[in-house]
Amino acid sequence: MIEKLIYFINRPNTNTRDPLFRKKTGYFVSITGIIFNILLSVAKVIIGLFVHSIAIMADAVNNIFDTISSVVTLLGFKLSEKPADREHPYGHGRIEYISGLLISIIVIIIGLQFIKSSVLRILNPDVVKFDKLSFIIMILSILVKVFITILNKKAGEMIDSKAMKATSIDSLGDVFTTMVVIVPMISSLFTDVQIDGYFGVLVSLMIIKNGIEMIKETIGPILGEEPDKDLIEKIYKDLEAEPLIKNVHDFHAHNYGPDNVYISLDVEMPAHLTIEEAHNVIDSWERTLEEKYNITIIIHVDPYMEEDECTEIYRKIERAVEDDANVVALHDFRVVSSKSGKDLLLLDLVLNDMHGKDKEALAEAMKERFERDVSSEYDYRLRIIPNFTNIGDE
Repeated sequence: MIEKLIYFINRPNTNTRDPLFRKKTGYFVSITGIIFNILLSVAKVIIGLFVHSIAIMADAVNNIFDTISSVVTLLGFKLSEKPADREHPYGHGRIEYISGLLISIIVIIIGLQFIKSSVLRILNPDVVKFDKLSFIIMILSILVKVFITILNKKAGEMIDSKAMKATSIDSLGDVFTTMVVIVPMISSLFTDVQIDGYFGVLVSLMIIKNGIEMIKETIGPILGEEPDKDLIEKIYKDLEAEPLIKNVHDFHAHNYGPDNVYISLDVEMPAHLTIEEAHNVIDSWERTLEEKYNITIIIHVDPYMEEDECTEIYRKIERAVEDDANVVALHDFRVVSSKSGKDLLLLDLVLNDMHGKDKEALAEAMKERFERDVSSEYDYRLRIIPNFTNIGDE
């Protein structure tokens, strides 16, 4: 239902990676959030004042800042469209992530403020009154927030928006906080014990929890995170279809905004190809992948010998590590002449477990292992590479 609505807004464009699709979707979702949150915040302020509930007032102010969050998201989309300039050659796409981070910080600040207000209410309790109209409005508020949660979640997944995903988490938290707010209203029908302040603390803690989760969601792309596995897998499968490409490895992704992704990778191609022949194949694939996925991609070619005098030594190395679960792949294998009197064997090893380990020490240990179990006739120069993607290194 939500997906159909978003496609309807963008008709006839169905390419979710298209910048125009992202722009229209971002504007629609943000403006929808602004309108609904303004209506909810006004209604809850009136209710909170009428029934004397600090928990409802906390929820109302939370909705006010949800409105601010939607405005920040909208501004983030607008500013991220600013084209590249001399100071920012990769564009301004990361502004969208920064806007999501700002939203997260705002949410946490509000939660802390209302913990203070709730504690004061516990120390100085006030009578909370039950009102049927107020109760109905709070129930409607939950339904509206469920809709906003689903809208932001679906839209965020469709256009890969961290800010929308953060807003979705915040809105889902609002659903639960509003449910918690309703409890003191109901309890006032059965007891004179004032629990409003305690539930205000609970609501505030839930708001803070949402803010922390939002920070985790939005700060990753700013610091640099692993490549999008779905995208990498699709690219890998596309390149697999090329008969002249034997192996695809060493994926690296740099994200300068959801629609400004740079990817580099290595492929192995037959060494007998001329430079022009290899270039023509790779240039064609770079253009195809860039148009298909709206990315910038650079492909590096590694030569491989289909059958030569080095094949046997490579197979011995493969057998030496086949029982080692930590070794994901071997590539960039070649043997070159060396002035030392021994040929120099060059090899990259992709390893799973790199946590807290020194690459040079691992390389030295593998070198000693190969000298012992494979052959001592070579000098080994090994490069250890962490397995970032778990894809394409086979």
